[in-house]
Amino acid sequence: MNENYFMGLDGFVWFTGVVENRNDPAQLGRVQVRCLGFHTENLNNIPTEDLPWAHVMHPVTDPSMQGMGNTPSFLTEGSWVIGFFRDANERQQPLIIGSLPGVPQSESDITKGFNDPEGEYPSQSIMHSGHGLNESDVSRLARGKKDAETHKSLINRREIQFKNIPTATKPHVSTVSTTSKVETAGSFDEPNPRGTTTTGVYPFNHVHESESGHIKEVDDTPEGERLNTQHTSGTYEEIIADGTKTVKVVGDNYELIAGKSNIYVRGDINLTCSGTKRELIEGDYILEVGGNFTRKVGASEQVKIGAGETGGNLEEEIKGNHGFNITNSVLGAIGSTESGTAKDCDITIGGKETRTIGGTYDITTADSYTLTSSKDIGLLSFNNITAFSVASTSISSGTTLTLKAATNLDIKSEAVGTMTFIGDSSAISFTGSSGSINLSGSGSTITTTQEVTANTIALTTHTHTDTEGLAANITSAPNA
Repeated sequence: MNENYFMGLDGFVWFTGVVENRNDPAQLGRVQVRCLGFHTENLNNIPTEDLPWAHVMHPVTDPSMQGMGNTPSFLTEGSWVIGFFRDANERQQPLIIGSLPGVPQSESDITKGFNDPEGEYPSQSIMHSGHGLNESDVSRLARGKKDAETHKSLINRREIQFKNIPTATKPHVSTVSTTSKVETAGSFDEPNPRGTTTTGVYPFNHVHESESGHIKEVDDTPEGERLNTQHTSGTYEEIIADGTKTVKVVGDNYELIAGKSNIYVRGDINLTCSGTKRELIEGDYILEVGGNFTRKVGASEQVKIGAGETGGNLEEEIKGNHGFNITNSVLGAIGSTESGTAKDCDITIGGKETRTIGGTYDITTADSYTLTSSKDIGLLSFNNITAFSVASTSISSGTTLTLKAATNLDIKSEAVGTMTFIGDSSAISFTGSSGSINLSGSGSTITTTQEVTANTIALTTHTHTDTEGLAANITSAPNA
């Protein structure tokens, strides 16, 4: 072998050509290239499949080994490239060192060489960006604001931009609070794409745009520095000059964290969900609120404590007031468990308790009912008061027992019974002008073992005999 027959030592034979096939059977990232001055454009003389396979040189940022780096190379059919032949004499081993952008004047002619055999590149209509003929091969996004605004991805982002997203408002509870106020509903918008008007200025915006429309932008525009990664569907993540980050997912979003997640937000958080939100916490849920905690529910709310096998408790400590206003009914149960075990309800009120009931008030107890007061007990009814017991009824007073009626005072016993006054000074006094005791019935009697004093005693169905020695206005016992 000639010692000079070595890449570089035997000189460089350069070429400029067009890629016509990138489907490398060895999957090494090679492409078949038709070289100007070495191959004819006549496909009959040299068909695409007979062109040599060219290796593509990668930058030093790509190790190009064992799957590492940016592989395969991003050259498409129709790409203009430059390189040299590793074998200067035979010229069968082309090596591509770069691609050459330009301004395509016409669409690919599949009948000739030096064209994309599939007729896709260059094209006037298939590009996701809207890119066409007679314009620079540099991405519109990289050529400045005027051209960038015509890029289909940016047009689409502006068309589907979310606006007037409502934020939560506090509940207005004026019936139980003197400080409650009606809060005006707020909203926010999805930030404008690209953020500012000074962003994306040529030549500072470095754009990588794929065939299907995926985009990566590293924008170094002064005062408009920006990073953007965008999927062809419209999902994107963008960071603008002031550090504001926008993440938009046009489909479903999944975030899975195998370890811990720590989030710190120095400012406010607005979370708006147009659908249903579900949270499953298999461990403990600890919520600490340094300020006020308000909750507004548009429909019903259901809470179940102790849904697990062992049950659970609800424990509350309120160091302020507790106010509530219920428009409809209240249904509750204490100790009415599935096992039927009775439970107690113990409530201690340190001050007053006032209840105002618009309808009836019924208390039913299966056992004794005791009402105890260390001071007075008052009962006031604007209609009747009825007290009934199946067994005996006892009314006891430590001092005076007063019964007062605006009209009649009726004391009835439906069976044989007695009214007994026990005491050394027992007395029945009538202070009115027409007080009387009326006895009706064949067996009516008045029995006394002591002196009876009265202005008039009217007795019927029996007689009295005057007994000598009786004082005035005093009669003897009846004869019959």
